[in-house]
Amino acid sequence: MIGQVFRWLILTALLAAVLVAVFVAWWIALLIALAALVLAGLRRLLGGKPAEPARDGSIILEGEYIEVEREARTLPDRDKPAP
Repeated sequence: MIGQVFRWLILTALLAAVLVAVFVAWWIALLIALAALVLAGLRRLLGGKPAEPARDGSIILEGEYIEVEREARTLPDRDKPAP
């Protein structure tokens, strides 16, 4: 009799633990999704204006660049036929 009561108590405790774990996992997943949406919204809101093309169609890129030196020798132009 007491063994059966303990068995039901253990089964009930396991079932309650599983239900609590499912609800906790659900809320954590929901909070992560909401945080991602808020972060995406803030980045979109505070990201600034996108680069607009100039009149000639070129776009100014911002950032750090290194200077590349042009080679002294000239390469043959593939568009022009060889003489």
